[in-house]
Amino acid sequence: MTKEQQTTPGGITRTVCACAFALFQLLSAETHASVKDQPTVRLAVVNTFGDNFSVRYFNGTVNAIAKSLDGRRLIVQLYNQDEYLKAAKENKFDLSIASSGLTAVMMGTLGGTPLLTLVHARTPNPNKANGGVIIANAKNGNINSIRDLKGKSLVVMSKKAFAGYMIPMHELERQGLNPENTFRSITEAREPMTRLAEKVRDNEFDVAFLASCVLENMEQEGTLKPNEIKVINPQNNADFYCQHSTELYPGWILSARSSLPATMVRKIVISLLEMPVGKSNGEYWTIANDYQEMNTLLRRMEQREFMERDIPWLIRRYKYYILSAVLFLLFILANWMYLAYAVRKLSFPEIG
Repeated sequence: MTKEQQTTPGGITRTVCACAFALFQLLSAETHASVKDQPTVRLAVVNTFGDNFSVRYFNGTVNAIAKSLDGRRLIVQLYNQDEYLKAAKENKFDLSIASSGLTAVMMGTLGGTPLLTLVHARTPNPNKANGGVIIANAKNGNINSIRDLKGKSLVVMSKKAFAGYMIPMHELERQGLNPENTFRSITEAREPMTRLAEKVRDNEFDVAFLASCVLENMEQEGTLKPNEIKVINPQNNADFYCQHSTELYPGWILSARSSLPATMVRKIVISLLEMPVGKSNGEYWTIANDYQEMNTLLRRMEQREFMERDIPWLIRRYKYYILSAVLFLLFILANWMYLAYAVRKLSFPEIG
């Protein structure tokens, strides 16, 4: 980092918030140190938006969960989308906060229960609180519509991201494009989406996919100016006050794995429902009750197949094909044995 970058307001904010988040993780890991021999509760948070936003957005949630754990320690761990699915497979967390789509992918293969949905002042409807944003550099006159994306370079956080990949790709397909061959290249940066916006602003890539409200958060923090980025295929929806390029889906989900006792899950849910509305973004936990369109999108995009394809997965996925193949091979073997027996009997007739 250069000296000039270190002295910019955005750079100072980023440094302070990163330090604050590191301290936040340390404090959460050592909650109730006097009872550190008690079992821990492990909370996974998908770090889509960057450390700055995570500090502000999830601090109240983490504190509320920690107070409801009856003396257990709370350990918070950040993951990107790929790490999150791997950690779920390895049973490395008990609770998680992730997008509704990523949560559904995880639960569809590895189990879990959705509990609550997070909304805020810009996204008050829990069933329509998350969408995708397709962005380009505001000065790029060659990209003004979905059709102009053909042959351009795209950067995404991960191909497992819900709003940051699945939803925009579904929008391309909905408008008649083939997502498989629209872009010249697709790069998985595996960095928070704030960095993707910066890469497009700095002309490292032509296009990026973001989750809704990332641009507004960056402008609020001063890390992005309103005239540096433009939104492609802008949409307007009632009760949704962030720029977006796609249809809308349920907001972020708190889910629980079976490793937590049901009584503890109940206390966590009650504590979050009673949590006061956040002062900075007006965030609070509520309940979403319409996942139909999200599930339809996931089935269409076949995103559940992004899970690691080990032998048990292959057996579950293709069990009927495997069974049919085994039966066919057994039939061929039985037929061959019968023919061999018949030929031998004709060649060597019994004497007597």
